[in-house]
Amino acid sequence: MKTSAVEMSCDSLATVCSGANCLIPPSNFNAVLGLVLSTVLTVMLAFVMFAMGCTVNASKLRSHVKKPWGIVIGILCQFGIMPFTAFALSLAFGVLPVQAIVIIIMGCCPGGSSSNIICYWLDGDMDLR
Repeated sequence: MKTSAVEMSCDSLATVCSGANCLIPPSNFNAVLGLVLSTVLTVMLAFVMFAMGCTVNASKLRSHVKKPWGIVIGILCQFGIMPFTAFALSLAFGVLPVQAIVIIIMGCCPGGSSSNIICYWLDGDMDLR
């Protein structure tokens, strides 16, 4: 078979790595994996939270509403003591102002679902969580 000069130059370019010729074609594997994992984890978390919510006893919940000391203490700790502690720690360690804001915001955020799961495992009062 006869090969032309153009075919030979194309073949030689394919073996020589220069510029954009070396790049691997883009893959969207990470984007698809991230979407699948976030969807699966969201559904699983919703199921766990629903299942733990089903363990709430209506009579205990009514007693907590009638005597709301646990609720008041929780709100006081969440929005008073925790942000103040975060503020004091940011002053004590002398962090940058932007970092101090982040620390205070994290001090205002609740623990999330892990605290609920640990409370459930330890037979804590799920009505107060």
